[in-house]
Amino acid sequence: MIRRKVFIILLALVLIFALATACRTIEESIPSSQEPAADPTTVPEPAPEDTEEPGAVRNINLQWAVCDANMIHYYNQLIEAYKDMAPHVTVELVELGVYNWNNVIMTHLIGGHDYDIINVRDVPGYVMHVSADTLIPLNDKATARGIEISDYMGIPEQFIMDGSYYALPFMSEFWVVFYNKDIFDELNEPEDEDAEESEDDLKIYSPSNEMTFEEWTELIKEVTRGSGEDKVWGNFFQNSRSATTLFGILDGRHTVNDGNYNFLEPFYEAIIALESGRYVQSRADIIANNIDYSDIWLSGYLAQLNTGTWFIADTLNSGFNWGIASYPVPTSANYGNTFGNVTQLAIPRSANHPEEAMDFIAFITGEQGAQILASAGYIPAMITDTVLDIILDNTGFPQDDITRGALRPKKLFLEQPPNDNAEEISAILDEIHNEIMDKSVSIDEGIAMMNEQIKALAGN
Repeated sequence: MIRRKVFIILLALVLIFALATACRTIEESIPSSQEPAADPTTVPEPAPEDTEEPGAVRNINLQWAVCDANMIHYYNQLIEAYKDMAPHVTVELVELGVYNWNNVIMTHLIGGHDYDIINVRDVPGYVMHVSADTLIPLNDKATARGIEISDYMGIPEQFIMDGSYYALPFMSEFWVVFYNKDIFDELNEPEDEDAEESEDDLKIYSPSNEMTFEEWTELIKEVTRGSGEDKVWGNFFQNSRSATTLFGILDGRHTVNDGNYNFLEPFYEAIIALESGRYVQSRADIIANNIDYSDIWLSGYLAQLNTGTWFIADTLNSGFNWGIASYPVPTSANYGNTFGNVTQLAIPRSANHPEEAMDFIAFITGEQGAQILASAGYIPAMITDTVLDIILDNTGFPQDDITRGALRPKKLFLEQPPNDNAEEISAILDEIHNEIMDKSVSIDEGIAMMNEQIKALAGN
């Protein structure tokens, strides 16, 4: 609570400063090494709103603050589709740039810009806005429009703060297992086609949508073979905490904000054992040789890769048969769970047209908006059978049932739920994680350090 009050006071000081220096551009408020955001003095003025005669529908202009508007074509697709439904509504994109997004959009809102809709790109940004009370709660507005938050893989529930949620998700990225079907097909071919094998002797090696973490690590060992330049690796763990230990949060009982990280121990032990057995490349080799996960995947010598759905675009033209399987989970009770991040839409308190903005958000986050996003090659936060058909219809997409099932998780856990200390927690865990993986501290020592430092941060 004290942190929040201090934060509000600081924001008030920012507002005073912004008003006193209105002639300055946003370029002067960020480091010169970063691309400047849009100058708040040049934001387009809303189109005139008029009523031609009593009873006529009033023309509405909504301002939507976004980043990368010139690079992402689905924005205009969504706007044009909504225009067919609500011809009296014009949606104007206001490009603010991608760099330092959270600080830039907050500066604009504190400075008085009356955007009707803003993108909320990550959890820290969401917490910042809620703490500063810049957003309108959406609970009642969503209910009034028949929006069921249960349709979004459990995402909105994780963003509830003080009994309300202040944004709705429209884009999602979640972790899956990519696998090279050609490697597994070759592995499953009998060595002697004429030999008779009993049903007990015949073992099919292949990823599935029902893999516990323990089963999956055994699969990594079984599929690894060869040596030298022709070696087929069982998996590739990217040099990040997310790729190596976040399996532990998929039981729904733990988060990285807990302050007790003993639950990570079996995952660290398993990953380090795979490195020691040369079933996967070590962190040391990855760093020393500057190995990129995309390059090793495209080489055709990697059996599996656990990563996010953002990698689909790079995988479509791999040159070999591939598929996607659901993410490995702690126990069989957790099949279908995964973790990831979402992009959300929110309505600032300063919005000129909050009701019309909510109508537009309901469209984007609903079935029709999801279909448009899927047709553009993105994974929406709402995934229905129709949406899934559209995703799989993209050129180069595998059509098997395993891939189809993997792209419709039961629940998507946030990599890090909202927390006032989220950034500090993440920084501490990242630093100690690297020490564990570099073997400069033992697993037990590293986890003890995590427990101690995070509890101290929380004041416990």
